[in-house]
Amino acid sequence: MLISIVIGNYDYVKEMSFKFWLNLDVEECYHELLEKGSRLYFIYEILNVNTPDDNIVAYFRNSYNRSIIALSKTPQHGHLEFTTNETTLIDICLAHEKSDTYMKYISVYFHIYHVDKALAQIQASENFDNSSINAHNSLDSINYHIIISREHQIELEMINQKDFYLIERNLLWINRWALIHILIIFSCFLFQTYFIKRLFKTSRK
Repeated sequence: MLISIVIGNYDYVKEMSFKFWLNLDVEECYHELLEKGSRLYFIYEILNVNTPDDNIVAYFRNSYNRSIIALSKTPQHGHLEFTTNETTLIDICLAHEKSDTYMKYISVYFHIYHVDKALAQIQASENFDNSSINAHNSLDSINYHIIISREHQIELEMINQKDFYLIERNLLWINRWALIHILIIFSCFLFQTYFIKRLFKTSRK
């Protein structure tokens, strides 16, 4: 069940993030066509972990020959990276461990950085003077470091999402028990008032 989705598509970068429930005995896959020279970065976070060792299986798979390209089984969260030397179709998949007993609420983010497109843009500027080429190279380097910074930013955002989810669940639990206690106290008050009132009640003959 897909909860939310945000898509960004720029000259050299395509990015996507979403949250969903991973049902038991279900493999969820997203298919992405990677052009030659593309770098795929993928990160996930389990928001509703029960124990520190909770994990899922995340992997990249070649859609044509079904071979596993990259695999992650780290507890609670993980990330995968892949750079392709040819245009290919990739399955980005998540699945439960066999011993899992509950659904997982997962936050996912990935982006695709088109390295070859960026290099082609630089090569197309060969007719410019050296200062223009150097400036273009510097801008491309800055752009790449922005992408790396974005990856670290997403990691921090996912930690915040996990904390916020836990806070929401704890607040719901606290409010539920507070309401139950209020009802119990109010019931005891009515019960005690009724019986105390009967003690002072005199019978009329």
